[in-house]
Amino acid sequence: MGCIVSSAACCIGSAACGCISSCCPTMRSSTTTRLMYSGILLLTVLISLVIRIPGIEDKLKKVPGVCTDSTIYAGKLDCKMLGSYLFVYKVCFPVVIFFFLMSLIMIEVRSSKDIRGGLQNGFWLWKYLIVIAAIIGSCVGMPNDFAYPWMIIAYIGAFLFILIQLLLLVDFAHTWNETWLDNAENKDSSWKCGIAFFVLFDFIAVLAGNILLYVFYTKCSGNGLNITVITINLILTFIVSGMSILPKVQEHNPHSGLLQASVISLYCTYLIWSGLSADPSECNPFFGNKTTEDGDRVEVTNSNIASTCIGIAITLFVVLWSVLQTSSNDYSKKLGVGGEEGALLGCGGTYNDGGDEQVEEGKPRVYDNEEDGVAYSYSFFHFMFMIATLYLMLVLTDWWNANSSDTQTGMYSKTSLWIKIVTSWLCYLIYSWTLAAPAIFPDRDFGYN
Repeated sequence: MGCIVSSAACCIGSAACGCISSCCPTMRSSTTTRLMYSGILLLTVLISLVIRIPGIEDKLKKVPGVCTDSTIYAGKLDCKMLGSYLFVYKVCFPVVIFFFLMSLIMIEVRSSKDIRGGLQNGFWLWKYLIVIAAIIGSCVGMPNDFAYPWMIIAYIGAFLFILIQLLLLVDFAHTWNETWLDNAENKDSSWKCGIAFFVLFDFIAVLAGNILLYVFYTKCSGNGLNITVITINLILTFIVSGMSILPKVQEHNPHSGLLQASVISLYCTYLIWSGLSADPSECNPFFGNKTTEDGDRVEVTNSNIASTCIGIAITLFVVLWSVLQTSSNDYSKKLGVGGEEGALLGCGGTYNDGGDEQVEEGKPRVYDNEEDGVAYSYSFFHFMFMIATLYLMLVLTDWWNANSSDTQTGMYSKTSLWIKIVTSWLCYLIYSWTLAAPAIFPDRDFGYN
């Protein structure tokens, strides 16, 4: 009964905890809060994916009061738009507005004792209900004319999120390598075997991936661009791998190594594949009409769904990584963008989180660790989720040009091709900076031991 009561207090009221309360293992309220907001983002992605399932329109027509052309009782939803890019725009719009308003409301919140702290850490039932109701209202009442200006705003937000996502991915690679090296030095040397395994696995995957790109994406007359892009990717892989083991680099960062380089190279190879598979040209084996061995012409319709789903998974992983990180000021230093007051990425707070030993027997298992100071910037957290939603919206719509009259899913776009190629080059550049910066500025603190 106590579990139910405490859970209800979290869901309906302003209690600084998650809806899981004493039913779950000991957790900080700052962590459970961010997980609950991540649930809103995940819910948005799931709705956007579900409405694109083939045949969903026919199923909804059988539900009374939903579709305008329902076979039983007409509703207000234009089910013909299901599966279109416009529908994804309408689903994501209220979620972006929700995180935008929360970002404004939470400016300058210093501790959970602030009256706005209760709004940040509680009322979960109402928040989810409001978001779901807003999505329904947007899908029913939002005019289609808003798509183009909304697309422009989305591109700006997505560009900012791409930079943050790359920073977090580079930090993940650094943290992974540092953690396993520390374990190898202080616990068991077998951790080094684990590092060696993943380094070998990643580089084999990178090599195999680039070979497959050469095999499948250069069988055309105008294959110069594809060959150039794939070759540049291989060259950059060799460059960052060599940089990571240079004596000068390891002198200032002893934990620098091939594991980070292999992770970054594998991610960038994925980006190249994702971009080339979205290319609307004859060099893309999954685009357009193909001739079978019998001489028949068939239209290929599903091309880039695999790379799109992988991109969504990577984005959600990055968001979860940022949620669970508790030492953002330290990793922002490693990236050369941190200051002494807090982290650029907005998760660095003013209070050092306590451990689980703060929880007394019989007390709720989710405890408020922000009474003396927030563990992360509430306002920037919501800003990051806002631009993450904009980025996912564009990924889900394959970077569609809203000026186009075709609103149905097409999966192919020159815009998507170049965004992903440039993003991969930016990722190499950011990682190279984390290697070179400590050697270039030896007097600056980058957080390395």
